[in-house]
Amino acid sequence: MKASLAAALAATLLLAPVAGLAQTAKPEAFVTVQPADQWLASQFIGQAVSNDAGEVIGDINDLLFDKSGKIANVVIGVGGFLGIGEKGVAIPYAALDITADANGKRVIKAALSRERLHSAPDFRATEKTTYMRAKEQAADMGQKALDTASELKEKASRKLEEMRGAEPKK
Repeated sequence: MKASLAAALAATLLLAPVAGLAQTAKPEAFVTVQPADQWLASQFIGQAVSNDAGEVIGDINDLLFDKSGKIANVVIGVGGFLGIGEKGVAIPYAALDITADANGKRVIKAALSRERLHSAPDFRATEKTTYMRAKEQAADMGQKALDTASELKEKASRKLEEMRGAEPKK
């Protein structure tokens, strides 16, 4: 009896760590195919956003996720041309109406006018990607180039005026 009790106790002690591991180990779950009810973030970035009047009011520049992984806000780029002079405006994701057109293409709408977005406050990200830093540097370099070009134009104009004033009169 003592031998079987000792054997049972030994078996329990040997199996206890395995049972503990089984409770704390997390099963690996790999997703191999995009679920039908989920969208790729990369498909949203750059997508046009229109209003109820059918006007394109901007495009999606970024998505902000909360700690649970849900999209909380969307950053829409408004104004500018080819990204130059554009500003970002963040709105709640819930403010978007996402549907499909007759061809099945995703259509993203927001009940906002261009004017309202242009007058909205700029969104300021606290995390910066390499792309964002490069875009800021390019904007700074572009502004410096414009300033330099303006200075050179002023100098050339003054020099031309000096040369015209120094020409002999006929």
